[in-house]
Amino acid sequence: MLRSRDSEYEVYRGRLAPERDIAGTFEEIIVVAILMSLAAAIRYLKLGAWSFWADEVFLVQDAQKFPSELTINPIMYMIVRGFTDIFGVSEWSARLGSYVIGVLSVPFLYWPARKIFNSKVAMIACLFLVIHPWHIFWSQNARAYSLAFLFAGLSASLFYLALERDSVGLIISSLFVTLLSIFSYPQSAMLLPALAGYIILLVLLPVDIPRGLNGKNLIVFFGPFILALLLLLSPSVRTYLYSGWGSNEWGRGPLYILLTLVYCLGIPVSTAAFIGGIHSLIYLNRSGLFLICYAAVPLVLLLVVSPFLNVAGYYLFFTVPAYLLLAAFCASELMESTSRGSKILSAAALLIIFIASVSQDYMYFTVENGGRPKWREALQAVKHRIGLDDTVVISMPRIAVYYLRESSVETRHAVYPQIMQLEDTIARLGTLENTWRWGNQSVWFILDQPCLEVLDSDHRFREWLYANCRLVREFSVYARAMDRTIGIWHLAPSRTDLPNELDEGFAF
Repeated sequence: MLRSRDSEYEVYRGRLAPERDIAGTFEEIIVVAILMSLAAAIRYLKLGAWSFWADEVFLVQDAQKFPSELTINPIMYMIVRGFTDIFGVSEWSARLGSYVIGVLSVPFLYWPARKIFNSKVAMIACLFLVIHPWHIFWSQNARAYSLAFLFAGLSASLFYLALERDSVGLIISSLFVTLLSIFSYPQSAMLLPALAGYIILLVLLPVDIPRGLNGKNLIVFFGPFILALLLLLSPSVRTYLYSGWGSNEWGRGPLYILLTLVYCLGIPVSTAAFIGGIHSLIYLNRSGLFLICYAAVPLVLLLVVSPFLNVAGYYLFFTVPAYLLLAAFCASELMESTSRGSKILSAAALLIIFIASVSQDYMYFTVENGGRPKWREALQAVKHRIGLDDTVVISMPRIAVYYLRESSVETRHAVYPQIMQLEDTIARLGTLENTWRWGNQSVWFILDQPCLEVLDSDHRFREWLYANCRLVREFSVYARAMDRTIGIWHLAPSRTDLPNELDEGFAF
């Protein structure tokens, strides 16, 4: 076993000695400030330019009812409500809270990384974070993922340091921040089995047990969560939790989840994190073992449930701090090697990660429309053409409600056409077709490609659409390995010449 090589192992442990001073050197503070400034500049770029996507619209609309209508994850609703009350409801104001949280993630990643490893690992991890495309995306989203990243990473780090230092204060702090993480994003509760897995790993492996691994600390931290499990005895609680995920109609199986995680992390970061984990296993480094549990246990849990529940790879975003730290640890270890080949390999690895991340950032801002379909552009293109007696068919009706809210210019109150959900339309197409044929109103189909692929897997609806309706316009977006194109189709009443009049404005 490599641990028997005493001199080599002591040198290795010496390199991993965490920084003991609290604030760090003046140079470190300057570097962190520069990294925060870069993060702020990158994440502010086109912050309000992208259209809302479905989940953003849901959160923004529901946040306007907060706190009269409470949810199980109230913190992000409170933040969005606060910013939209101050600046008005818009894409920019709704995302402003996530933007601020994304920028603050830099020092909140640096501090624990410096305590767990050292300043070099912390600097490299923060550099990776600043340019990481996945973190940029969620920092520009009216969703809770950037908040889960910050809270989960901080709570995990506090838990690790509490065991290392036998500090009840740190354990209580970790408990508090873990609760904040769960109230921000309930799926981050998967962090709890990851922490439990680390404790089991310490017991099973031949490693030095940290002095804080004792009954007192474990009861203080895990006790409240064990008591909370009693809530699962209530059928209403179980039904509510299950209804949030639903059945797996989207076909996101284990391979899909795994490939999504690797793609969103980036192959260079994923590879470096994997090597950093293997290195930690070989040397039985406690900090590395802890990060392995933080990264791997939630992933395994999601892979197990993915055949049965509608889960997605981005649910694991709260584990990204572990991957960034393992990747930074790998790069740091290569840099510390005395071998000329290892130093060249280290420089090459850093360059590859940097180029891969920056190239994805460039595509995100210039080609991929921020990774979002163009709902705003599509609905605004037709909203003044849609009569109040018309019908709009869309996969997510609440998106139409949001972007068509000014459809009536004659009244101060928002008046909408009839809005139908695509899934219901497909199920009732035979009956609806007869109504539409002999009615005097138009039907507008505003359809996104991802939902069509899932809800119309046999292509029967699309065959009817192509045969009976006219394609008015398409808003094409290809982002994150997916076609997110939105097509606008028009079905005119058979007893009028309305198509020519309406489509006149769509000559391009």
